[in-house]
Amino acid sequence: TSMKDEAFLSQQFRGKCSIEVNEHCVGKKTKAGVIQCLADLMLRDVLKKQNTIKESCRDELRFELLQRSESIDFDPSLAKACLNDIRRFCADRTPGNAQILDCLKENHNKVSAPCFARLRKREKLDVILPENDYSLMSKCAAVIQKYCSNENKQNVISCLRHNINQDVMPNVCRRILYHRLMVLNSDARFNKGLIENCQRDINKLCQSEIIDQDSDDKDSDEDDGDNDDKDTDKNDDPNTNTDDDGDVKDREMGGRIIQCLRSKYADTPDTLESACVSELIDVIQTSKLDVKLDIRLYKSCRKSLTNACTGMDQEDCLKLLYQNGKLEDGDCKEQVKRIIREGQADIHVDRALSFACQADVLKYCNDIPIGSGKQLQCLLSMGKSVTSQCQTVLEKRRELWQSVSF
Repeated sequence: TSMKDEAFLSQQFRGKCSIEVNEHCVGKKTKAGVIQCLADLMLRDVLKKQNTIKESCRDELRFELLQRSESIDFDPSLAKACLNDIRRFCADRTPGNAQILDCLKENHNKVSAPCFARLRKREKLDVILPENDYSLMSKCAAVIQKYCSNENKQNVISCLRHNINQDVMPNVCRRILYHRLMVLNSDARFNKGLIENCQRDINKLCQSEIIDQDSDDKDSDEDDGDNDDKDTDKNDDPNTNTDDDGDVKDREMGGRIIQCLRSKYADTPDTLESACVSELIDVIQTSKLDVKLDIRLYKSCRKSLTNACTGMDQEDCLKLLYQNGKLEDGDCKEQVKRIIREGQADIHVDRALSFACQADVLKYCNDIPIGSGKQLQCLLSMGKSVTSQCQTVLEKRRELWQSVSF
């Protein structure tokens, strides 16, 4: 009930955020509406490197956002938009401790269009301002305290990713982190670094994938819980591209942009800018943590992974199946060819090659720039000077490359 009335904002919150509310959130009649308005402002501040909201207000807002992310009841507009989806996917979850929200996020590709539009805003906030993510901050608290306490709060996800194999990381933390990484790897619009450093390459090489610009970067005028009469459930088709507010024109677009950049990176004639390459390598290396984080590869090759790749490195298994002519699905073949090309462009994204030749790269090729296959060519030019371990894997990769028709 308190979320439906703006009067329930605390005196402390009003004191710290009165200027921001009066300047930017006039007309918001509910606490939920004011909180969402300020959250949108804070997100834009980060994306545009500005300071619309002063730090004292940010501190108050963080508390409210953490509370909101603990229970969907504190976000009435999201609860209403996702009502049918909660019944469909989350009937066995207990409200509180972020269980309903985590359930919706786990099923974000299956939920209805109105729910997806609202949920997308929450997921964007999760990955760009992770300190407001109750589930991540509470379930990964011990790991964050041990390994990430000196990191900028906005870099928590990256820090956790680099410590994902630590024994102290609980499975529940790893599961939440995997979802956040999947969000980053499946939608370029969520990946702040990728958008900032690859925008020119996206405009030059991937323009055909851009359907329309979403309204996330514009002032948000849509209802954020102030109008309970709006029929948010009128469109429950999860495949519909446009939600009621026109907020998400194409839910798959961000994934296609990443896929386009990855294919251009693998095709060395299309040279990406160095800053974009650095961001893209981070995306690619993240996808090597778990085959499911390479969204397109996993979707296309799920049948082969299930039937033939249990109990071994799944990417290497797919490469071997391809080399032996045992992959029948055309789309799966294309995705495996793509990861093989990525490995040729940068040995660091081929885990077996990177591990076997790590010392040799440092010894012979450390001054060679990453990308365009330059470090690989350096290793190959060294012949038998490289370690026997590196020679063995290089020979296996030569056989693989010969079997691939590009």
